[in-house]
Amino acid sequence: MNIGLVGHVDHGKTTLVQALSGEWTDQHSEEMKRGISIRLGYADATFRECPGLDEPERYTVDETCPDGSESELLRTVSFVDAPGHETLMATMLSGAAIMDGAVLVVSASEPVPQAQTEEHLMALDIIGIDNIVIAQNKIDLVDREQAEDSYQQIQEFVEGTVAEDAPVVPISAQQEVNIDLLIQAIEEEIPTPERDPDADPRMHVARSFDINRPGTTWDSLVGGVLGGSLVEGELTEGDDLELRPGREVEEGGQTEWEPIQTDIRSLQAGGARRATPSPDRSPERPAACRRRGGSSPWRWTCSNGSSALTTRTSTRSRPASP
Repeated sequence: MNIGLVGHVDHGKTTLVQALSGEWTDQHSEEMKRGISIRLGYADATFRECPGLDEPERYTVDETCPDGSESELLRTVSFVDAPGHETLMATMLSGAAIMDGAVLVVSASEPVPQAQTEEHLMALDIIGIDNIVIAQNKIDLVDREQAEDSYQQIQEFVEGTVAEDAPVVPISAQQEVNIDLLIQAIEEEIPTPERDPDADPRMHVARSFDINRPGTTWDSLVGGVLGGSLVEGELTEGDDLELRPGREVEEGGQTEWEPIQTDIRSLQAGGARRATPSPDRSPERPAACRRRGGSSPWRWTCSNGSSALTTRTSTRSRPASP
């Protein structure tokens, strides 16, 4: 279950992910230096409830309730933290491809809409994501009148869009105010999609990292990282796997795509090795592959949003649609 955090730059998406999961997703040195998200960030959160409390106070991410009793598990979700800077829309769109729902984060301290608030909502509409919750963030930085004015601007902005009926939850991610109310809204508005474990496995790739030196030819590749989400089926150690469209080749003046064939050597989910992870588990994890046949090892790290794959890889000459 993947929930995207989308919205304009510096509206508090990464801070909200931290309030919900306890993890700060900006790990790259350049992200920490500039103070903005550059790559897609991932973090898991387990929603829980305290049955003895009224709504929304019963919703929490803590394992212990205020009275000392143990909270009850609702579900575990994976947050996809999309960058909000205008130059990083392509990265946001890659993340949107694996989202099952979204939290649109809007700052109460700025006029609505900002540029990427509008663009991100447009992207959700185009992709078909209609399970949306709006988080009106930074209410601790404004007075009541400004907060109410911001709320009206949000309502006018989303009118006629895919988020027209989405609940607007006033929060302060920094101060962790109304986080319980936000969890309640997510539970009510963003259901866990049905997955078919008997279908052919299918993984959507959202990002990649190249650890090879510039100019390395395909048959000499020694590593790479793919990140995405397993959306159908199950994967088991020993299964054959196909990466499409694969490798682009030119032959006879025509461009064709050669799929890359793999067999899975190991799987990981949630950081632990598993025999058969399911698509319900969503954290991105790495895996390693190597080229089938030949003497050159090809280590290819592939993560599928629910597990990590360690595979052997080869190519075959057959055109594939991108």
